[in-house]
Amino acid sequence: MSKELSRDEVATLIRGRKILKAGGFAKDVDVKTICEAAGISRKTGYQWSDKLGQRHDDALKELQVKYDSFKVEHEELEKRYDDVRFENEGRKIAWEIHHIDELIAAKKNAAQSRKKGKW
Repeated sequence: MSKELSRDEVATLIRGRKILKAGGFAKDVDVKTICEAAGISRKTGYQWSDKLGQRHDDALKELQVKYDSFKVEHEELEKRYDDVRFENEGRKIAWEIHHIDELIAAKKNAAQSRKKGKW
C-alpha cells in the first residue's frame, strides 16, 4: 500500500476487523456478504456508509469551528491577563515608591492605639 493512512482510518480499520471477527466473518469478506448478513442490498449498505461518513465529516467540521472559536477566545483572554498583570505590577511598584505599605501600617497602628485608649 502506497498511501499513508490517517489516525482515523487506522482506528476505523481496526474497529472494522474487530466487528468482523465478532460477527464470525472471514478477514477478506466482501461488501455483498456483509450486506446480505444485515438483510440489506449493497446499494443500501453503501448509502449507509456514505451517510455515516457525512455525519462524521459534519461533526468534525463542527468541532473544528468550536476549536477555532476557543483558540480566538484563549488568545483574547491571554491578552487581557497580560494587561491586568502589567497593571498590577505597576501598582506594586507605585506602592513601593510611595511607601504605601508603611502608611497603611502606621494608620492601622494609630487606629488600634486609639481603640485601646478608649476602653
